[in-house]
Amino acid sequence: MRHDEGVAHPPDRLSALDASFLDLDTAVAPLHVGWTMRFEGTAPPVAQLRRHLEARLDHVPRFRRRVTAPRLGLGDLRWSDDPGFDVARHVHALRLAAPGGPGELRELAGTLLSVPLDPARPLWRLYLVDGLAGGGFALIGQAHHALVDGIAAIEVALLLFTPEAPAPADGTDGGPWLPAGPVPLVDGLTDAVRSRVGGGGRTARALLGAARRTDAARLREVAGALESFARPSAATSLDRTVGPAREVAFATTDLEGVRDAGRRHGGTINDVLLAACALALGRALRRRGEHPETVKVLVPVNVRDGTPEDAAPGNKISFVGVDLPVAETDAVRVLRRVRAQTRAAKAAGEAGPLAALADAADVLPATARRAVTRTAAKAASFTAIVSNVPGPPVDLGLLGRPLAALFPAVPCLDGHALTIGALSYRGRLHVGVTADAVVVPDAVDLARDLEQAFDTLRVLPAAREGTPWRERARRRRPAGAATSRPGARRSR
Repeated sequence: MRHDEGVAHPPDRLSALDASFLDLDTAVAPLHVGWTMRFEGTAPPVAQLRRHLEARLDHVPRFRRRVTAPRLGLGDLRWSDDPGFDVARHVHALRLAAPGGPGELRELAGTLLSVPLDPARPLWRLYLVDGLAGGGFALIGQAHHALVDGIAAIEVALLLFTPEAPAPADGTDGGPWLPAGPVPLVDGLTDAVRSRVGGGGRTARALLGAARRTDAARLREVAGALESFARPSAATSLDRTVGPAREVAFATTDLEGVRDAGRRHGGTINDVLLAACALALGRALRRRGEHPETVKVLVPVNVRDGTPEDAAPGNKISFVGVDLPVAETDAVRVLRRVRAQTRAAKAAGEAGPLAALADAADVLPATARRAVTRTAAKAASFTAIVSNVPGPPVDLGLLGRPLAALFPAVPCLDGHALTIGALSYRGRLHVGVTADAVVVPDAVDLARDLEQAFDTLRVLPAAREGTPWRERARRRRPAGAATSRPGARRSR
């Protein structure tokens, strides 16, 4: 949006969920999302890249805005135009030293994604990387989670990396951008009151929508979601953060093969991803001499429902907990156990109550909101975050150069060392492993384990479901015991 001096502009406050990612940001665990994009063709000059991006920033106005606190502590955190905005502060160029292979690009991505963003500026940064072996170039970027979640990041990519720029949403004529002035104190207070009234209205509508059920049923639903969120997970060596240095690794697999594997076993792409994570994490933990039966992962869930409130940028996510059977090595049984849990979580609507609680936090003052956010984060028990975002439905490109691959980087919450993010694009599932470099120095091995697990799951034949009594009998049967059947001779 373009603003002329003295022209009123709509308030742009951070929601409680957006602000929570700033509340949880620490020196050892900066909460920015990231990505590594591989393009075909020769790299454009950085000046041309800057002009291209700046010409499209009207469609993502928060990329010219910084977070500002209310004057005198009265009001809400806001996205305010940065009067000193300069795209050159956010878009940089680097060249890999020879040979510039995949390992060098991965190491550079880890180094760049370890650097926190400047809180005094708009919360994003992009590096144009040239010198790749075999041709092509890369973009390594990051944006704070307060600015975008996974779905919003894809929407931004569609705005920035499609061949034709969309028409300005506000009907402006494409003139030069001018930053808006600070919001008057009275207007800020008015906006804060209005947002709380609106937030209370959304919360009331969510509660009224559940009124068809009994109060007891609603309470059980909320209690079940909170129990899933806080249910203890087995302690592992991954449950710590040492510093901000990040190790990243990439894995990829055929998307249609993953989809078919899910269909053959009554599951989804996400079920197959979680099953692959269970198999890979099991191997990684056994390499460390650790043998838990299960570990819990948090799975972000998109809770956008098409309402006007959801059209705004920012975060619209909730979480569900899934226990991964990392001690199990049979891929079919792993996939079935994961599928059963995700079905149960969906049937119970586990993501809904947590989303309603996040909406309710919008009516809290900042101090209370921070206390609730930090208490909830401390109560959450999990080993890793596993995120799966549907990628762009069309091919993307930059200045005529096709985008070939796109690997996400999900931030690590303080006290946790590992995240796994997946994104579909051009018939492939691209997976990014992001880890505390000290705690998980074998991130590359974990990425290879993921690819091996996907290969195993993709070729699994459809199997008949075992009856409950057969499954119970199998679990009770001693290892190596022969299966008795009519006419079979017993060993002596």
